[in-house]
Amino acid sequence: MKFVLLLIFTLFFGQILSAQSTGTGGGLAEEFTKLEDYLRNQKLTPEEKKKIFETNVINSLKVTLSRKVREPKKELKDLKFKDVQTERPEGTNNLYVKYKNFVISYSYSADPESYYVSPYEEKILEKPNGADLNAAHSEEKAVTPPK
Repeated sequence: MKFVLLLIFTLFFGQILSAQSTGTGGGLAEEFTKLEDYLRNQKLTPEEKKKIFETNVINSLKVTLSRKVREPKKELKDLKFKDVQTERPEGTNNLYVKYKNFVISYSYSADPESYYVSPYEEKILEKPNGADLNAAHSEEKAVTPPK
């Protein structure tokens, strides 16, 4: 009889304790799903978007230019967003950045204003000193010999 009471007692309280340890929400899988949905669908304020965008631009520039400049630690130490010009075509995850004599095209896999991301593709161009970009595509008139 004692064995039966001990068995019933163990089963009853074992179920109560296991229910308390998993919580009322259905376990870790459900909590993970809810947290993922919350993080994925949260609304960012314009200030948060601006901060994320500026961080992405500065980090991308530091990585890119560290391969192009002679002393990256010294030259990129004081890199600030206010020293950078950016242009982002509407509806794309592409970004054009100008810093000093460098013009860079970045392609991101996600919105660089909403997520901390690194570019998956970059193209860097360095403008030579004294280059006249307006003359690059002008056609010279051909001189016809006199008859």
